[in-house]
Amino acid sequence: MNTKRWLLASVAVFVVIGVLEFLVHGVLLSGLYKQTASVWRPETEMRQMMWIFWAGYLVFAPFFTLIYVKGYEKGKPGLGQGFRYGLYVGAMLSVMNGFAWYVILPIPLVLACYWFLATLVEFILAGIAAGLVYRD
Repeated sequence: MNTKRWLLASVAVFVVIGVLEFLVHGVLLSGLYKQTASVWRPETEMRQMMWIFWAGYLVFAPFFTLIYVKGYEKGKPGLGQGFRYGLYVGAMLSVMNGFAWYVILPIPLVLACYWFLATLVEFILAGIAAGLVYRD
């Protein structure tokens, strides 16, 4: 394993996820969140706890990338490997992320569908980032 590339790919994954989380939740879905404000914590409380969110992604990104590295196939393009990896992980996690919360929280189905799609796209792009940066 190329440790330097793994660390760089982990940073790339962290950045991609951070940017996409901001775009999806801070911009694209902000209107839906305002419409369903009664089910969320107050904004000031969420801001105080945001460090937990980022700490989670600081732990997640290296492990996401480590699993990619363990399945890395020499001689194959990183773009394709990263896309497939992101698709597999995204397909696995997006169902739980989107639809399990639909069962737990009183949110509209459209929000659960958006979470499903956003998570899938997010992991595909994170996989692509890992694939483009990591080379053994």
